[in-house]
Amino acid sequence: MKFIFDCLKGIAIGSGAILPGISSGVFCVIFGIYEKLLDSILNFTKDIKKNLKFLIPILIGTVLGFFIFGKILNYCLVEFPLQTKSIFIGFILGSIPMLVKEVNKKEKFKLSNLIFFFFSLAIGIASIFFENVFGFSITMENYNILYLVLCRIFDVLWNYCSWC
Repeated sequence: MKFIFDCLKGIAIGSGAILPGISSGVFCVIFGIYEKLLDSILNFTKDIKKNLKFLIPILIGTVLGFFIFGKILNYCLVEFPLQTKSIFIGFILGSIPMLVKEVNKKEKFKLSNLIFFFFSLAIGIASIFFENVFGFSITMENYNILYLVLCRIFDVLWNYCSWC
């Protein structure tokens, strides 16, 4: 049963890997496996059997999630762009309390965290604005490289802000 649950977590992680602005790391934190995943990868050779037992279902799920949700998400972003983006914005905003709680476990709150958060939020809002103003396309048939770069910058800043 644990194998199936770990595969399902991996599917969510794999689907997060294909979305700009949503990181697989956020899903790992949400599922409470971020630390264990890093430890298993970094110390793989110390206990190979234990690490493989943990990593294999997550890797299987990640590959499945990547391939299963790739076409589905592309379809949803083309046919229902506003609703799909709203769901992902909700995922990101909904994960903020959990990320704050996880960060506060390790160290006290810093003002710089709040500054980076609002800076990242401003970039996210600006990317939505630029998408509407300049007509950036998100389909793979006709994509705009500037939009993809802005999405990646936002993703990197979001991750940096989350773990400061």
